[in-house]
Amino acid sequence: MELSAIILAGGKSERMGQDKGLINYKGKLMVEYAIEACKNFTDKIFISTNNKRYEALGYPLVQDNYMEVGPIGGLEAALANSLTEDNIVCPCDMPNIHPVVFEMVLQNTNGKQAVVVGDKEGKVFPVVGFYRKSALPVIQQQIKTGNFKMLSLLKLLDTEIVVISSDGVLSNINYREDLQ
Repeated sequence: MELSAIILAGGKSERMGQDKGLINYKGKLMVEYAIEACKNFTDKIFISTNNKRYEALGYPLVQDNYMEVGPIGGLEAALANSLTEDNIVCPCDMPNIHPVVFEMVLQNTNGKQAVVVGDKEGKVFPVVGFYRKSALPVIQQQIKTGNFKMLSLLKLLDTEIVVISSDGVLSNINYREDLQ
């Protein structure tokens, strides 16, 4: 399976007050944790962001085609620019993300359009997982109808949810106090 890795780093970071992916956390930029987790599967890595400061990392950047629509806009632009059918997706604000998460996701792709992770409490993380480029028309149609909810998108796609039971692996950082 030829894969690309999409790092989602396009959020407004309103709760944090600055771009989360570019915050230093335990000696690295937060986005670097996502890149490291994805490097185990592909060297075709790009960052979905409208912030030119990510250029310093040396990976191609993809800007949104639809503004102010949230993560679905980043996913749409990234899939539209991906050169592979199969893509893993990782947000820039989960520094505890581990390659094992993507191993488990990739073991469940079996013809699915999307495979995302959930935790044992039932919370689904639609921006951590796998998406086929062939899902792009559904994503674009959903954006055009004004429904920007990722969970709504998953209901339209042939989706598998893989439960990750490791505590802390799926925790994201949204507030300054989370950096402690």
